[in-house]
Amino acid sequence: MRLALCGLVMLLLCPAVLYAQQTALQGTVTDPATSEPLPGVSVGLKGTGLGTVTDGNGRYRLEAPADTGTLVFSFVGYNRQEVAINHHTVLNVSLVRSSSDLNEVVVVGYGTQKKSDITGSVASVDEQRLRDMPNTNFAQALQGSVPGLSVDLNSAGAEQNDNAIDIRGPNSILATNKPLIVLDGVPYNGSIAGINPSDIASIEVLKDASSAAIYGSRGSNGVILITTKKGATGKPVISYDGQFGIEDIANLPPMLSPEEFYRFKQTREPGSVTLSEQEIYDSKRFPDWPDLATRQGNRSQHTLGVRGGTENVKYYVSGTYLGVKGVAVNDDFKRLSLRANLEVKLSRWLTFGTNTQSAYLDRSGLPADFNGNFGAYRFNPLTTAFDSSGAPTIYPWPEDVFFENPLSPTLAKNVDHTYEVISNNFLQVDFPFLKGLSYRLNTGVNYRNRDQSTYYGRNTKRGLEAQGLMDQDNGFANNYIIENILSFDRNFGDHHIYFTGLYSYEYNNNKTNSLHAEGFPNDVKTFYQADVALLLQPKASYTQTQLISQMARINYSYKDKYLLTLTGRRDGFSGFGSGEKYGFFPSAAIGWNIMNESFMKNSSLVSNLKLRLSYGTNGNQAVDAYGTLALLDSRPYVNGNTTAPGYVPSSLANPNLGWETTNTANIGIDFGLWQGRLQGTLDMYRSNTYDLLLRRRISPVHGITSIVQNIGKTNNKGMELGLSSINVQKGDFSWSTEANISFYRNKIVGLYGTGGNDTANTWFIGHPINVNFSYIYDGVFQEGDDIANSPQPDAKPGYAKVRDLNGDNKITPDGDRTIIGSRQPSFIWGMGNTFKYKNLSLYVFVRGVEGTNRSNSLLSDNGVQSGVRYNTVKKNWWTPENPTNDFYANAVGANKNGAPIYQSDAFVRIQDISLSYNFGASVLEKLKLSRLRLYVEAHNLVTFTKWTGMDPELNDQEGIPLQKEYMIGLNIGL
Repeated sequence: MRLALCGLVMLLLCPAVLYAQQTALQGTVTDPATSEPLPGVSVGLKGTGLGTVTDGNGRYRLEAPADTGTLVFSFVGYNRQEVAINHHTVLNVSLVRSSSDLNEVVVVGYGTQKKSDITGSVASVDEQRLRDMPNTNFAQALQGSVPGLSVDLNSAGAEQNDNAIDIRGPNSILATNKPLIVLDGVPYNGSIAGINPSDIASIEVLKDASSAAIYGSRGSNGVILITTKKGATGKPVISYDGQFGIEDIANLPPMLSPEEFYRFKQTREPGSVTLSEQEIYDSKRFPDWPDLATRQGNRSQHTLGVRGGTENVKYYVSGTYLGVKGVAVNDDFKRLSLRANLEVKLSRWLTFGTNTQSAYLDRSGLPADFNGNFGAYRFNPLTTAFDSSGAPTIYPWPEDVFFENPLSPTLAKNVDHTYEVISNNFLQVDFPFLKGLSYRLNTGVNYRNRDQSTYYGRNTKRGLEAQGLMDQDNGFANNYIIENILSFDRNFGDHHIYFTGLYSYEYNNNKTNSLHAEGFPNDVKTFYQADVALLLQPKASYTQTQLISQMARINYSYKDKYLLTLTGRRDGFSGFGSGEKYGFFPSAAIGWNIMNESFMKNSSLVSNLKLRLSYGTNGNQAVDAYGTLALLDSRPYVNGNTTAPGYVPSSLANPNLGWETTNTANIGIDFGLWQGRLQGTLDMYRSNTYDLLLRRRISPVHGITSIVQNIGKTNNKGMELGLSSINVQKGDFSWSTEANISFYRNKIVGLYGTGGNDTANTWFIGHPINVNFSYIYDGVFQEGDDIANSPQPDAKPGYAKVRDLNGDNKITPDGDRTIIGSRQPSFIWGMGNTFKYKNLSLYVFVRGVEGTNRSNSLLSDNGVQSGVRYNTVKKNWWTPENPTNDFYANAVGANKNGAPIYQSDAFVRIQDISLSYNFGASVLEKLKLSRLRLYVEAHNLVTFTKWTGMDPELNDQEGIPLQKEYMIGLNIGL
């Protein structure tokens, strides 16, 4: 398949190579106010990837594929200028300083708008984060780059796909807080790794109710709109983007060395060292499990693209290969994607188009085990990694055969292939009898099939004990959508009206088939021998949902000063109860372009000023398919000598179960100062979410203890600030900054209608959704303390103290556990600085999270279990000779109450550093190129934090370590 796709890409590129004739264009770009040349100005052929930058004297040279077309000149702090080539070979241009590019067109869902006309809270991702950073997936470009948007990496690995993305914090308690992702106008339900970042032209984030209301029952968590690259008028333009890099472990907390572990074990439980452990200790043949399970990883990506077209046919075709070898042994990920975007103007009033991507994802191979206590990081260092033949041992600890060698997954035969096709096809009719009226038939298809097979042979613990073990899973997902969109866009004197009407139908179908088998005669045929297995356990699942929607939106403006947006959407979802199938989601927003008022025309300080206000309702389509129905679980039983099928109730029906609803008010201001040297947006919002899905406890008389109902309430408020500044611009040197900071404060308003808390789930009225709730670790009992009269009379010197909060001189769960900090950050921020000198550019991006804390699982010695079966991190343990308060004694029962030690997991991370060089006109002329850029980049370079675990961002502190990357890349334009 890989060869076929690559061959198709090359076949598509052949005409471009044969017919791309080049015309040399050159000139000088200056500032008319000072007559000084402007170095570093981007010069590109409109609608293509062809471009260059001016040198230190403001000169440029560009090999263009045609003597007609339009050159686009853009530079920070200046008006974007377009100049028709019109058969000229020399074009000198003067750029005028500007406050902001208010005429820039932004995607807003079911259409586009000028930035100056937007009334909602819509943020665009910094172009540099998309264009110049070598991202494995688009979520990496979002990290820290959009005010109010948080992207946390839950776990590390080659694919880097386990991300928690939320906009303006969580509103829901049990349901998803993930935003809706829309790819080229079609809702996308697949893995973020399936979208090729190299094909993305822009990303917009819809944050407030007004901008997201057009997506109705799925818009309460915000919307991320992804638009891929399109074709443009002109002869074919070929581009190549390639990069290669290495990956290293960012951080590993120091575990006990084998000698230290031996002493730790002897101190904690004297006599617990087994015979094999003692032999290894005496021989000093210690395995370094973390080292054996990790490696230096690498990453390479290659993208070959061609774009071009005529007035009637425009196309963009690309092929990309990504290969990643992660820092964990055998953790590999490959992606091969092919994109074809085509737009054909069949007549003056009829246009057809398609945006289609096919992708192949290969996750084959199981990485070395880093699964908590069983993984390589915490594995007993007094064990044996390899046998006499050099193969990984089946039982590394002969006296404790519970443990499997952390390297054994690398011996399993595993294939994991995903095939995905995403296609958005449209037909647009621009009615000739009424100017501004158009109809668009929009169809989308998303097909995804994932095939997974794993076989553990007799050379692994689980395979030996099962005499061969096989698991096969095949998952199929199919989504299609049909949208009828009617638009009317027209000016009537000083009045501008833009109407959008929608009627759509969406169908989702998911099914899985799996098979577990054990007991094979041999391992020769691996997972191709299910027919001879002694034990077969098949499973299957199927879900189907449908969504029918109607939407109307009116955008009105008067003299480009006064703006109004009214939106209403009605959704009907098959997954909801019979009494709650349909919901209506309205919103309204107003805007005032104050800068267009006559009294602001002569302002020397303010160059842009707009006020926005919105209020609306969105939904969270949080109910699973068939979640409103009474369901049964399978419970087979033995009837004589045979097994008969049996069933038990698993849930009760609730015909009134519906979506969670969020009402949000937003006030925002867009501003520009000092002729655009400083630009920014400031938003403040408040939202109330009700009808949250929660499990209410009921009488177990039916055999069921709870039922899901719409009964919870939360509140959320926050503020976001985004800034863009030109700090220095003098001669050949410039320095610009993109920065943002935001915070949110959510709290639970109601749970079950009783006014009480849910301590078991750590949900508390008036507090954030995610809190820490436990005993407070209060230091260590010392020699001479009056322990007998303390709340812990059975403690000893060196034992952990627990704070007696209610003063009853006892430590009890009901009286002495409390909320300790929050998982809700005080604020999050990101900042990118770009320094340019002539053709050299340095980009530094830093982001941070402040004000969070949590318990560090690596600091718990209770986790080593009885017999000291697991390793632990080095600590400053209490001893009579070292009466510290940092950490209690190395003794069983020293922390009887299990009081966790909390640490700040706030951090500041140097996320990206990129140094690039754009070769000048003279070099490009010699090489017959239009663009040549060489860069080096470092990712996850340094993290500043008080957190002593593996990484403050990762949820799993004992999983695959976070990697830092060092890349070298090349961009070429022909």
